[in-house]
Amino acid sequence: MDFEDLVNTPRKIRILSISVAFLIAFPVYFQIMPSLIDDDLMSGGSSGPSGKWAVSFSETPIIMEEHQVLGDGDTHDTYFDVTTELDIGYIELDVDCNDNDDPGPGFTDSADGSSDVSGAEGEFEDQEASGPCSGGDSGFTMRWDVTHNYTGQNITVEDMSEGELRSLWNDGGFGEGTWAATITAEINALPGPVGSIVDSDEEYDITWTAMTYELVLEPVVEVET
Repeated sequence: MDFEDLVNTPRKIRILSISVAFLIAFPVYFQIMPSLIDDDLMSGGSSGPSGKWAVSFSETPIIMEEHQVLGDGDTHDTYFDVTTELDIGYIELDVDCNDNDDPGPGFTDSADGSSDVSGAEGEFEDQEASGPCSGGDSGFTMRWDVTHNYTGQNITVEDMSEGELRSLWNDGGFGEGTWAATITAEINALPGPVGSIVDSDEEYDITWTAMTYELVLEPVVEVET
């Protein structure tokens, strides 16, 4: 069968034209469809419908604790290595001390601290802090928000989609790595040999916490009465 046999009637011409058009359009269709789908996803098509949501957080803290006894002017370098598959809400360093051998006012020991966050993923600022060892809420605390303004409190939000909420509470891949700080002791003892015997050092409890979490979303269905 030669080409003339394929086009010697109007019906055969139509069939040949449709076949050629299909052969051209079929691969083109599958070539452009992925880009159309991706564009739809990028424009928020996968975020789902907006509505009212109950937002909560299932928290799993990662904790590292140290206990150090330091004399006046002594320093201790502390390191906290963070690796997790969960999102990180915040990183916190808490240093507690209690000067229970304080001879009187003006002789309370204290703690000074300076951080080194260069080993952590993300852009975080170093901090410096200090505090007296006066018991109760003593020493000092440093905190870095990894997920912006993370509080862990349950809330209800309206007019937002699931995709928008998951984008809002996301650590962006930051927070993992090595967090470090240097703790310096300041011992305020009475002058003379007796003072150094009574109050020569201080105990410091160092606690690092990485608060990790999973976002829990539940649609709120309001029933009209």
